[in-house]
Amino acid sequence: RQQIREISGDDKAVLYLQKYLNQLSSNTKSPNMTFIDPSFNIIETFHLREISAVDLRCPYELDFSNNQINRIYALSYPPPNDGVCTRKIILKSNPLQCDCILPWILSANILIETEKCVGPDGSMQTYLSNCTWTPRLCPTDCNCHYDTATVHINCTQAGLVSLTELPRPEQVSLTQSSLDISHNLFFELPPNVTFGYSNVTRLYAAHNRLKDVQSAHLPPQLEMLDVRNNSLERLSDSFIQYFLNESATLQQLYLSENPWHCDCGAEQTLNAVRTHRKRISDVALLACANLENTSLLQARYEDVCVSESMRLAWLLFSISLVIIVFISLLALYYKYNLEIHVWLYAHGIFLCCTSEHELDKDKTFDAFISYAHQDARFVNDILLPGLEQGEPEFSVCTHERNWLAGAYIPEQIIESVAQSRRTIIVLSQHFIESDWARMEFRTAHQCALNERRSRIIIIKHGELTDMTALDKELRAYLTMNTYLEWVEHPWFWSKLRYAMPHRKGEGRSAGMLELNERRRAYVIGDVERNTLRQLDQ
Repeated sequence: RQQIREISGDDKAVLYLQKYLNQLSSNTKSPNMTFIDPSFNIIETFHLREISAVDLRCPYELDFSNNQINRIYALSYPPPNDGVCTRKIILKSNPLQCDCILPWILSANILIETEKCVGPDGSMQTYLSNCTWTPRLCPTDCNCHYDTATVHINCTQAGLVSLTELPRPEQVSLTQSSLDISHNLFFELPPNVTFGYSNVTRLYAAHNRLKDVQSAHLPPQLEMLDVRNNSLERLSDSFIQYFLNESATLQQLYLSENPWHCDCGAEQTLNAVRTHRKRISDVALLACANLENTSLLQARYEDVCVSESMRLAWLLFSISLVIIVFISLLALYYKYNLEIHVWLYAHGIFLCCTSEHELDKDKTFDAFISYAHQDARFVNDILLPGLEQGEPEFSVCTHERNWLAGAYIPEQIIESVAQSRRTIIVLSQHFIESDWARMEFRTAHQCALNERRSRIIIIKHGELTDMTALDKELRAYLTMNTYLEWVEHPWFWSKLRYAMPHRKGEGRSAGMLELNERRRAYVIGDVERNTLRQLDQ
């Protein structure tokens, strides 16, 4: 009741109180209790540094009841109570503020006797019943709160890629923090020089994009680290050497659901997993991503590491094998080129590789059949039905069916060849002996030479008994080109259809030959004179 307004923190007051306590200690061998009673004064603030400064020893009791104290400050927790050594502060009948400035009151380090505190609206409340704390430096989109021992910083699913600062637990007289940055976009952990990061003892970083964990990105007092579901392929040398091997605080480590790569660069990782398996809580779930059904505990470095020379040998062998196979396939293709194309076309495979050019899109017929009249039964009964009724259906021109009555024969031969995509020669002894048939061949041959395209299909029908009458051009053509020989076999039709135009679904004309007056001069001037000259001879 001395109307004391404040307990001075200057050196004189501290020396005076310390001198008094020393005298008390010298006069009493073993004091039961040190009791200081500044009650019923007008003290407004009090700081525990005064107790630390005068070296007030346990047990003691401070009675600050019936004052005007609204704040009690402390930089750290007082030492914990030990047995009979009890520290007690009585704060009854003081207007303490309910603003979370005194979190250390909830701890067990010191006994606090108080009743209620003054809320923001001036009403008396149970102490800290409605405490809401908004710390300084809490990251955006994160939730920060604390309990009796730890500041919790929850940044789960906040879309973060980095952190620049964190709230320090000293704000609420605590010493450690717990940081949860799981389900974010971190490619690397925050550097350990980040403000407030050094106080983190539990770090949850699962479900991020971490590709590496360096010791320079880990708090020095870390007790638990969770990096599950990231992109870690191996543990870095700095993490193993300077953190995992040297950390005296690390108790729990979670590493599962990462694509661990077991190869020649994984020796340190495999050794570290075996050495620190007791710290790795999910060690049984660690598996090699590049080896089926192989865990990191089971993987042996000698088995997973293939030497560089062996790898190079396998590479050269694979390349050589591919080259050999390619050359073999290429040789087979060139040797059996025709057979391959015939088979593909017959089965409707890769028709794009055997399609006709746009040059023939305006032609009326798919083929003109040139034959001697003695071979009409073969043409009408076998060749025409096989081409027109098969799949695909071809449009065929013959002189018996499509030529105009009374028209000039040489001109119709020219138009038949010009308006057809192919000319089929039924080569028989009768054909060799027919002057008109030979004229049809020469016309088709000349057309093919002019267009530089293969348009003639020769089908040998029957035995050729007398080759002396064979035209020189036809003889040369047979010498330089292959031909089909009529046999009752499916391969004959497959080869013939392959040699035909590779087009389907085109619009056809009425089926009659169309004359072109512009070619009449050529027919009269060249073809007829040559034919008549040969007939005269």
